[in-house]
Amino acid sequence: MVESENFYQNIFTSLVDGILIISADLKVTKVNQASEEIFQRSRRSLEGGSLSKLFPDQPNIIKKARQSITEGISFHHVEGIGCHKSKNERFTVNLTFSPLIKDDLEITAGLILIQDTSLIKELQEISQQTEHLSTLSTLTAGMAHEIRNPLSGIRGSAQLLLKDLKNNGQREYMEIVIEEVDRINRLVKKMMDLTRPALNDFKPTNIHQVLEEILILEKGSLEMKEGAFVQVYDPSIPTIEANKDELKQVFLNLVKNAVEASPKGGQVRISTQYNTDYTFRKNKDTLSSHNIVVKITDFGLGMTTATIKKLFTPFFTTKKRGSGLGMAVSLKIIENHHGKIKVTSKENIGTDIQVFLPVNK
Repeated sequence: MVESENFYQNIFTSLVDGILIISADLKVTKVNQASEEIFQRSRRSLEGGSLSKLFPDQPNIIKKARQSITEGISFHHVEGIGCHKSKNERFTVNLTFSPLIKDDLEITAGLILIQDTSLIKELQEISQQTEHLSTLSTLTAGMAHEIRNPLSGIRGSAQLLLKDLKNNGQREYMEIVIEEVDRINRLVKKMMDLTRPALNDFKPTNIHQVLEEILILEKGSLEMKEGAFVQVYDPSIPTIEANKDELKQVFLNLVKNAVEASPKGGQVRISTQYNTDYTFRKNKDTLSSHNIVVKITDFGLGMTTATIKKLFTPFFTTKKRGSGLGMAVSLKIIENHHGKIKVTSKENIGTDIQVFLPVNK
């Protein structure tokens, strides 16, 4: 009997998805380890609490939980929103409600199976972003050559005309033509960056060295706004296999964006961490179990949810002179390194951009 109880207890503890046992008055009476992980709360703080506190303002979930106990009905694939109490953050879940039947067929409790779908949704969004890049790459490859050839002719002709023009006003107009042709050329080059095959010359790379080289370049721009960089580096971070030049391109873009978003006198925080948080629920995760995380934080105006969703869409930009390709190219480079970019932002508070890079590619 004891062996049987231990066996079922081990199953309860080892399940990858969360389990809540609830009483007839919808109080949580027992949870497994996965539930602690999902809600980021200890078992002691979960047990004895009301179900409505874990899923606030969702009468549909409360109704189904009550029905599963009083009527013995099961409900599958119920979508809900869970709540992290400590961070006051919301996350999406998929719920299954079942009555808990005793040996005498009496039902006095219910069981809720919880699947945290927030990571899956994140990966789906990233997959959609990658599909956008793939479609653009096919279009760009053909257009780039068609655009650059006539541009070379226009620029060459404009330079010849500029030599013969004596009138200062006319020369000024011709110089504008050359400048605009050069601007289009730069845009086409950025478009072609999206179509380039992934470079395979990965070498041992010190991420802190990459960041320091970037901060030297951008220090002057932030000082002009009376701001400063704050670096918080994890000394335990190992070297990673990467293309240093490509990572510099990514972090230069991200740091430059953070500097531009910072208010006068604001700080830009650069932190690194050796992360193993993704070891749990490996079946849902596409990242290596060991990652380094580079986090870039600004305290500017932040972004709306709609802006974040479009952030990696080619040619989408909120800047007057932006090309809208910087974030798209950055995503492509990080994807080529088998990593991930995660963006969180709150209006009038600021923006966090996390770059995950695997230690073992």
